[in-house]
Amino acid sequence: MQSANKEILLSFFQNNYQFEIPFFQRSYVWEEENWELLLEHLKDEVEAHINEAKSEHFIGTIITKPLSHQNYSVQAQQLIDGQQRLTTIAIMIKALADTAKGEYQKLKSNLLDYICFTDNQDNAYFRIKHSKNDEPYFNTVMKILDDGEAVPEQKSNINAAYHFFFEAFNPLEDKLRDIYSHVLLRKMPVIAMFLDDDDDEQEIFDTINSLGVRLTISELLKNYIFRDTELQPHYERTWYAVFEEEEEDIDFWNEKKTSGRVPRTNLELLLYSFLIIETGKEVRLEKLFYEYKQYLKNKTSGEKLDFLKRLTKTASTYRNFPSKKQLNEITYEDIENRCFHVIEYLEITTVYPLLLYIYGNVEDDEERLDILKILESYLVRRLVCKLSTKNYNRFFIQLVNDLEKMEELNGDSFEEKLCSFEEDTNRFPNDSDFKDAFYNSYLYNKYAQEVLFIISLYKLNNNYSDVKKLSSDSYSVEHMMPKKWETHWKVAGMNDDQKAVRNRKLKTLGNLTLVTQQLNSKMRNSSWKKKKDLLKKYGMLTITTDYLGLSDWDEAEIDQRAEDLAETAVKIWE
Repeated sequence: MQSANKEILLSFFQNNYQFEIPFFQRSYVWEEENWELLLEHLKDEVEAHINEAKSEHFIGTIITKPLSHQNYSVQAQQLIDGQQRLTTIAIMIKALADTAKGEYQKLKSNLLDYICFTDNQDNAYFRIKHSKNDEPYFNTVMKILDDGEAVPEQKSNINAAYHFFFEAFNPLEDKLRDIYSHVLLRKMPVIAMFLDDDDDEQEIFDTINSLGVRLTISELLKNYIFRDTELQPHYERTWYAVFEEEEEDIDFWNEKKTSGRVPRTNLELLLYSFLIIETGKEVRLEKLFYEYKQYLKNKTSGEKLDFLKRLTKTASTYRNFPSKKQLNEITYEDIENRCFHVIEYLEITTVYPLLLYIYGNVEDDEERLDILKILESYLVRRLVCKLSTKNYNRFFIQLVNDLEKMEELNGDSFEEKLCSFEEDTNRFPNDSDFKDAFYNSYLYNKYAQEVLFIISLYKLNNNYSDVKKLSSDSYSVEHMMPKKWETHWKVAGMNDDQKAVRNRKLKTLGNLTLVTQQLNSKMRNSSWKKKKDLLKKYGMLTITTDYLGLSDWDEAEIDQRAEDLAETAVKIWE
């Protein structure tokens, strides 16, 4: 490494330096929260400057490495880290220039010279050469405008940043604008790390990531793979076209799913699942990049290309899984959507390696649906029976390995394999256990809601129902006998033991139903008579309406309804 020094931003916006953002780096992702914070820091430093106070504000690290170019008019530097802040600074300078009032005659042209320079042949170069995803947006913002021309609005963070700073700087007089630009370039320094040609920028990436800074697992993996020059020609087809080409691709792969206590993006979940399928071993999600490096480090370029092709194929499978939009409203007969609805709402992301394996190895649609039905039954039965999910990550890895050894994977062989496990950590509960749980298990509301939701769909699945499709988001769990029952549900002569039995029983599935949010808040701790009147008027689900003819609602009726629900549940999750 040549050096690591404190540098003012001006040093990055002079001479013929041009900073290239590697084609495989992520897009510009800063948003209004980041811009506001940077602007507040700038305003603080401007105020300190005006008051002649000695002050400066460090804004982070910028890491660069020289690039070999045949164009000697440009001192090309690869921007290893710092693209978010350096891009933002360039946008701020452009916004200051475009809002200049003409009160200082040379101010606008001097500001524009920072972000665009010319060579001896009058060829113009933007100070930052952006990566493919952002280049058209950045160049549109950086374009030197004719009088009266404005930067058009486009759907991109770069464009939004420009308009944010344009609005912030527009009211300034040129005298203050000149101070803003002076302070920005001279009073908000960075730590600049200048690498030599033989420095390994990957080690720098690893160090940055280990310190908890910005770079995601997928970005680190992308940088690691495509530093291999033999693989770079395949970047467009094996990475960019799958993960980054369209805005909706980026949005999808960055969308988060709950995975334990830490939300993970779709791309991280894909990479986690794919490596499990590749290796057949347990993978530490928090050490995923390290696991990939260990897996890939001794592979040839050809082997890594084959790996990328398999990843691309698996990513396509993952992308075609039912989306949140598809899962918003489902029918009972939507077997695929129903299974994914259970997985999504119960947040069982550890099953994804198994799902990807099934979809990658079972071509027949009917066979695959049979397997999904069995998998859904397995997950729901274990949920209702309160059997632990803690071992699921290891269990599903073991299951993938076991399935690979099968001569044929279909519904029968899959069910036989699941039923072969006998320990509580992974067994398939039988009908007796499943039914008993409806009388005794206490489920979290979100879990009870999912079970009751699927049962409700089943009861609508007949020739007489006007409505067959429901959205679980429209409903919430209601206790038919409220938890605070003493006000309107007292029974004369109840002793403490009887009260304790009631307090336990009202938490079981036999006492839980689904109602709309509005109806739930309206009923609260009302009497059975008032609840019945409201439910007769507004309720539509038969898991509730079938019981509104009862004059009383007590422990005996709760048990009877638990029996009814259990009989239905066994038919659904057979």
